[in-house]
Amino acid sequence: MEAQDKEEAKLARRVRIAQLLQVYGALLTERQREFVRLHHDKDLSFGEIAAEFKISRQAVHDAVKQAEAAMENYEAGLGLLGKSLGASARTVSSQQPAVLESAIAQLRQVRKQLASQGVIYDTGNLVRAIDEVLRLLETQHV
Repeated sequence: MEAQDKEEAKLARRVRIAQLLQVYGALLTERQREFVRLHHDKDLSFGEIAAEFKISRQAVHDAVKQAEAAMENYEAGLGLLGKSLGASARTVSSQQPAVLESAIAQLRQVRKQLASQGVIYDTGNLVRAIDEVLRLLETQHV
């Protein structure tokens, strides 16, 4: 069970970084964005990225960690991600139980898909699946 918890925490961290990148990525340098995407989206190690760019592993590590910290600082100050997530949470809290059960089942299916694919190169299908769940939740107000 502990291994599953670690995997869920790792997935949650990746989702958080992806959300932060979507909101604050434009405020990072191009290189920071690229390193963060390679590390989190493509699941490349710092060493693999370093080899590709012919720089030290430490330089990649520092760039990724600085970018992550910068995005967390932007969020702490501006709260743009929290505001959008808060609005989503309010919508979900007013849903009928059957709709929530259906949404949970669909999200579990998406999670299964994520786990089975490992590294995701084409996220289009997953985005469409998540959009479908969101539409279901948004249209089924009590």
